[in-house]
Amino acid sequence: MKRIIAYDGGGTKTQAAAYDGLGNRLFEKTTTGSNYLSVKTDGFKAVIGSLFHDILKTLDWRVSDVDFIVLGLSGADNEKEHALLESLCSDVFGDIPFRVVNDAWIVLRSGLKNSFGATAISGTGTNSAALAPNGERAILRSYGYTSGTYGGGLDIAREALHHAFRADERSGPMSALLERIPRTLGLSDIDAVAQRLHPDSGLTREDYGNITALVMDVACEGDAVALGILERIGRSIGEQTAGVILRVGIEDAAVPVVIGGKVFTGKCPVLIEHMMEAIHQVCPSAYLVRPPYPPVTGAYLMALDALGIEQTDLIEDNLVKGGVRHG
Repeated sequence: MKRIIAYDGGGTKTQAAAYDGLGNRLFEKTTTGSNYLSVKTDGFKAVIGSLFHDILKTLDWRVSDVDFIVLGLSGADNEKEHALLESLCSDVFGDIPFRVVNDAWIVLRSGLKNSFGATAISGTGTNSAALAPNGERAILRSYGYTSGTYGGGLDIAREALHHAFRADERSGPMSALLERIPRTLGLSDIDAVAQRLHPDSGLTREDYGNITALVMDVACEGDAVALGILERIGRSIGEQTAGVILRVGIEDAAVPVVIGGKVFTGKCPVLIEHMMEAIHQVCPSAYLVRPPYPPVTGAYLMALDALGIEQTDLIEDNLVKGGVRHG
């Protein structure tokens, strides 16, 4: 029986899971982020290595028992970064065969059985990627606003803060964000929020995530500023995704667009509506896919592909059941 380890390593959290070759999940654990740009190389090895050793200890596996590992990692955006991450992973895994891919590809694989489609991601950051039937791939540089990407949770939170301060200073329209952001952060008023932006204090990733969720709530209540933020973010994600679709030449096909990232779990539909509207301007037959599995399962499915194992109905049934089976 094959023994496979899968990773979904992001800026905020890292999830690892172990499976057998039939789709039974034997281990699962989530811990802190592993993007090496944030935690540096030693931090990356510590997070990945700790999860790896937890799996071996919990399942009583030896290193030689593991058949394949796939790691979907944020920060794996170019050849130089891939080479660095592969070197770091070699230090952790030794002779175990493994593959490092950008986390966009495991999101795509979590929603598709065939090697054809696109993905749009909005988590802490944003990314889009596309895969043509002939194997041609395209992905964004995904270094943030200065490299052309805009549409992650941090972008939403920063927009919200920007407009809350403008409302307070009467340089922009009024919004419920002015009153609700301080309350969400447990602060007295917008001046207290301003103090938290000082380099000696600073807002945490959790703070930014809470503000992003607040924007969704306020937009659902009809706040024009919050709705405008989600409309702009949605259009940007859509334009980015349309771009990768164009680059691989599949704009005339019915392209499945697999979405991933916590932002897409928000209850306000405006962001997705504007994203798809922008995609349809380039690819009229594109359609939305909410993946049946989490990204870490996409990494497992990529491992099956590498091992030449077909994704059977039995495997899918076991993946859907999902319970962790130790032993």
